[in-house]
Amino acid sequence: MKSILYVVIAMFILQGCGSGPKIVVPSYSAPREAAKLTKIETKDEFIAKGAYMALWLDPNVINAKKYNKAISGMMVATIKEQLTQTNFIVLDPIQDENSVILTTKVLSYVYKKEKRKASLYMEVSFTLSRGADEFLVKKYHARKLRMANDPSLLPSKNDLTQDAIKQIVRYFISDISPLKTNQLREFKPFPDKLKPTLSYVRAKNYTDAINFMLAYKGEKDKNFYYNLAIIYEAKASKNEDLKFLRFAKLNYNKAVELGGADDELIMKTKARFDRFYNLINKTKKQQKINNSLIKDRNSLLGGSDNEYE
Repeated sequence: MKSILYVVIAMFILQGCGSGPKIVVPSYSAPREAAKLTKIETKDEFIAKGAYMALWLDPNVINAKKYNKAISGMMVATIKEQLTQTNFIVLDPIQDENSVILTTKVLSYVYKKEKRKASLYMEVSFTLSRGADEFLVKKYHARKLRMANDPSLLPSKNDLTQDAIKQIVRYFISDISPLKTNQLREFKPFPDKLKPTLSYVRAKNYTDAINFMLAYKGEKDKNFYYNLAIIYEAKASKNEDLKFLRFAKLNYNKAVELGGADDELIMKTKARFDRFYNLINKTKKQQKINNSLIKDRNSLLGGSDNEYE
C-alpha cells in the first residue's frame, strides 16, 4: 500500500471549476521540528564530506507487553517503513556511543469492544537522544472508532492497533523528516489552440503536453509560462527528476517576470513550488551523504550495498 499512499505519482483531478483545471502533483512536506535536526547530524572521518543523518531504532517498545504483545513488531515495522520513505534520515544497523537512539514508550492503551462498536485510544512517546542528551521528546495520540450492524464486520483489536500506530508514527516522522504528500495546482485558462494540452495531461503524457505547448506560435504571456511550469513540475515529480524541476522553476520565474507578481494564484503556487524545490534538493543531497554511511556499515557487516537502504 505504500506505493499507493505515498509514492502515487501525478494523480490528477481535472475540473472545470475556478479559473482553470486543477491537477494534483506529488510534493514533500517540511519537517516541523527542523530546528532540532542538527542534533541528529553526525560527522565521521570515514564518511564523505558533510554530516550524515541516521538513528538507531531500539526494537523494545517500553510498556508494549503490558498492553498488547503485538505492539512492538507493529511499531518497529511502521517506523522503518515511514522513516525510509525519503531516506532523509536512515536507520543505522550498528549502535555505538555516538549513535542517535530512538526509543518509544506506550503511555496509554485502551481498547473496548461492544456489540456493534470497537474503539481504541493509544498514546505513545518518542525520544531521540545521544548519550545522556534527550534532545527531542514528543507525545502523540490516536483515537479509533469503528461501528457495524454486523459485529463480525468489526475490525480486530490488532487491526485497530495497527491503524493507530500508523497515524501516530506519521505524526512523529513528519516532525523530523520530509514526507511525501500531494498538493493541488490550478492552471490558468488555456487559449483555444492550447486546450488539446489537457488531453495529454489527462493521459499523463507530459512530454507531448510540453512539446505541444512549446510549438505554440501564439502569445506567450504569464499564463502560458505558468501553465507550462505546472506541467514541467508534474513531469519532474513523476521520478523526482531535478532537471525537469529546474525547467519548472525557470518557467515559474518567467511567469512572474511577465506580470505574475501581481497575480495571487501565480504567486501562491510559485511559493508552494519553491518550498518543494528547496526541500527536494536538500533531501537528495542528504541522501547522497547518508549513502556513504550505509556503504561503510555494509562493509563492516559484510553485507551488500542495498541491505540496509
